[in-house]
Amino acid sequence: MVSGLGISILKLGANKMKVEEECIPCILQMSLNGLRSLNLEPDKQRTIYHEFVKSIMTQNNIWDITSAELVEKVLIILMDKTAIADPFITIKEKANSQLLSIYDKLKHHVSNCDDPILMATQLSIFGNTIDVMLSGNPENNLKKVLMASTKDIPLHTESYQQLSSQLKNSKSLLVIADNAGEAVLDKLLIETLYETYHMEMYYAVRENPALNDVTYDEAVDMGLPDIAQVITNGIDGPLPGTVLSRCSEKFLHVLNSVDMVIVKGGGNFESLIGEPNLPLNTFFLLMCKCEVHSRFFNTPVGQAIIWVN
Repeated sequence: MVSGLGISILKLGANKMKVEEECIPCILQMSLNGLRSLNLEPDKQRTIYHEFVKSIMTQNNIWDITSAELVEKVLIILMDKTAIADPFITIKEKANSQLLSIYDKLKHHVSNCDDPILMATQLSIFGNTIDVMLSGNPENNLKKVLMASTKDIPLHTESYQQLSSQLKNSKSLLVIADNAGEAVLDKLLIETLYETYHMEMYYAVRENPALNDVTYDEAVDMGLPDIAQVITNGIDGPLPGTVLSRCSEKFLHVLNSVDMVIVKGGGNFESLIGEPNLPLNTFFLLMCKCEVHSRFFNTPVGQAIIWVN
């Protein structure tokens, strides 16, 4: 195994990742960070935060759902109490604009390396660190990504070869998106793949705002429709994940029609792993960002993950 960010986890028949004890303080911290970013009056902020705590700890099925589904319950309260439909819009716009400002530099770096697809894959995975669930200050993670084009990001050879082999044998690809900012690096990956294999590309985003995840309007603003067919997952609600039973028929049709699926991020992984109706040629690309994931993947926090369905 190459040291650094790269690791390969190849496992069949895994169960869905449900909420664990460590998820609760993480979700509460995220909700507090979201409240503070809205600059509310202290009394109102504390009242809403109390609602978060009460909602989480009085859930009868708290240990039977995924973290993404629990976060959705908190976001519904946040949006209802503040009347703000997209509480993280400023964070998303900043991440997208800063990465788009160096897109040409990143593109040049990828195009001129020995293996453009490998480098684009590494950057796309590393972009998963731009996450409000990971840090109260996503700006710190964004700065690391902005510097990523000037250094090597190791990835385990065997796992990448499996991904590369499937790409070479596929004529169509669906990428299920995760965070804003990260989506700009997904664009770079999709563009690189299209230039090499001329694949039919689909990019699926959230139907509704959920944390700092990318939505349709943001995907349009960053120019993704120029290189891929942008669709939404059709899920009604601020779910930072993908539950197939809640997805639209259009999304499911694309999912079941393409030769290959790439799924980005932890929320999508938690809600899709163990899903019996997920196509076999599905690859999950994400960073191991917490102790719960570390135990699941049996790898240290900070490793890059390619998980083959």
